[in-house]
Amino acid sequence: MGIISRFTTLMKANINSIIDRSRDPQKVIQKTLRDVNLDLRTVQSEVNALEADVRRAKRAVDECELEIRKLERYRERAADRNEAQAIGFLNDQEHLENKKLELIGKYNRVLIEARQMRLLEEKLTLDIRQLEARSQTVKEKTALLNQKQKLNSGDSSIATGFMSYEEELNFKLDEAEALEQLRNKSASIDSIDEEIAKLTTNKSQTSNE
Repeated sequence: MGIISRFTTLMKANINSIIDRSRDPQKVIQKTLRDVNLDLRTVQSEVNALEADVRRAKRAVDECELEIRKLERYRERAADRNEAQAIGFLNDQEHLENKKLELIGKYNRVLIEARQMRLLEEKLTLDIRQLEARSQTVKEKTALLNQKQKLNSGDSSIATGFMSYEEELNFKLDEAEALEQLRNKSASIDSIDEEIAKLTTNKSQTSNE
């Protein structure tokens, strides 16, 4: 299937929904990146070819218009001197007018296709940027989660029942941060208890003296 025939499908493709449904987003992201990069290279080649077609089509319309104006001048000059020749120029002019309509139709078609490919090129470029950014986000969150779970001696397994892997990841990060804060708070409380114990001991010793 040609890239032009896939225009609507590619424009409507939602890369985020594909990743959200995956239990291994990094794997899906990398595969999607390869596919989108391949499509982008194909689109860029198609854009270059279509833009060349647009230039050729526009040149053909301009040349046809030039010939029509030339025949118009010939017909006007021959009108007073040679009626038959003037009629011949008129017939040729009408023929070129019909040809011009065909050329304009072709020009408009390739122009629309070129603009569609440009839009698709922009969309695919944006998809790639989003995929790369999302890949980096998942990597950073996973690394941070692993680090916090090691510090908290928590379970590194991923729970189920979430809408997406990243939602799961965010929940786990919040949980790990909460445990970390609780541990720090507990350490502070233990430290306070130790200080109170020391003060109590010192007070008892002073009283005995």
